Amino acid sequence: MLAALSGLALGLPGLAPYVLALDGALVLAAAFDLARVPRPARVAVDRELPERIGLSHELQRTLRIQGPRLRGLRVAVWEQFPASFRVVAVTRDGASVPPPPGDPSGGPDQGRADGEGRLVLARRYRADLRGLFAFDALRLSLRGPLGLVERQARIGGVQHVAVEPALAHLQRTLRLAASERWQDLGVRIVRRRGGEHEFESLRDYVPGDDVRRVDWKAFARRGKPTVRQYEVERGQELILLVDTGRRMRATSAEGRRRGWTKLDWALDAALELAAVALSKGDRVGIAAFERGLVSWTPPGKGARQLARLSGAVFPLQASEHDSDLARALRELAARHRRRATVIVISDVADPYSVHVQRAALASASRRHRLVFAALDDPGLREAAKAGADVPAGVRAAALELVNDRRHALRALATSGARVLDALPADAAGPLLSAWLESRRR
Repeated sequence: MLAALSGLALGLPGLAPYVLALDGALVLAAAFDLARVPRPARVAVDRELPERIGLSHELQRTLRIQGPRLRGLRVAVWEQFPASFRVVAVTRDGASVPPPPGDPSGGPDQGRADGEGRLVLARRYRADLRGLFAFDALRLSLRGPLGLVERQARIGGVQHVAVEPALAHLQRTLRLAASERWQDLGVRIVRRRGGEHEFESLRDYVPGDDVRRVDWKAFARRGKPTVRQYEVERGQELILLVDTGRRMRATSAEGRRRGWTKLDWALDAALELAAVALSKGDRVGIAAFERGLVSWTPPGKGARQLARLSGAVFPLQASEHDSDLARALRELAARHRRRATVIVISDVADPYSVHVQRAALASASRRHRLVFAALDDPGLREAAKAGADVPAGVRAAALELVNDRRHALRALATSGARVLDALPADAAGPLLSAWLESRRR
């Protein structure tokens, strides 16, 4: 602008004094603006982020900005966040608003500092991928009161957020399991013939316990409801073996859990089952496999074991390679020689490899009580339904795949392992039922 005014003064000499005066006024205004804008490096910026969050949950990032010379200044902040996070809401002049359409970054968070030089900027993200993710440095922009001067700088360091399996129904499941209201979890209780098991001990009554198990003499003696606990409830050993191969990459496409892979559902169900088993006094371990074991946490018990199990597997992602169940079971046998209940969460192999998968299950069934949970593809089931809104060729292919899967499941059922067939989102109930049946044998 100053250059334009100077060029005008050259063409019209009579205007030169006025142009010079205007130039001087602009220079003074810019100097005033510059004097009012502090150096960004001297501004205190505190970024608050949770250390961990569940998959598909929202997190709030809060920036607390403060400086003695920020009063009334306009502040904008750009943030480098992980690509797997989606912006849900940003701050604009003190209000939380949706991000601009077509801008995945959400644009900057903006606001004006108050009379004490303070400003709070918050935005919400949604986490769409498990793992450990970094929020990088911030770019802080300060604009003078006249809008003539703007200062920018990169500030702050890197902060990490762990995105873990959501375990959305964990607390409800633990409450129902403690009360033995298994039917509310969709779990079928299988009892052995010959009546009740041997008495082991007494424990406090939990709402929902069968009143027939109340020990009335102990109730009168202790002054609080007490139930009998039987030998079948003694701690046993459970190992969860989760497939991370190519077949676990299939995703779901509907609802709040849109985008979850089979592996996401498998880990959620496995950790939910682990929590229930640990609450019953069992020793629980977890392993993940692809071409071989890629993660191994030995069985343990107690309140801290669930955190160990979750910490061991939450960063795992499904790979592009086919998994090798036979090798994984051999490696597991080398690492863990005691007999245990082993629950494999995977899917059936292609028709040309089912015999290999069956042989692996048959071999391991001689050592362990083995359960094989096959997670189906929701999209495949939907496409194979009569009346599905898909082209005829697609439906025919889906029906053929469903038929191949049915034959494969029948073949695997002859291996000596118990075979489950479930949709990923519904896997927790069948897994709990299979564990409970194995535990009562």
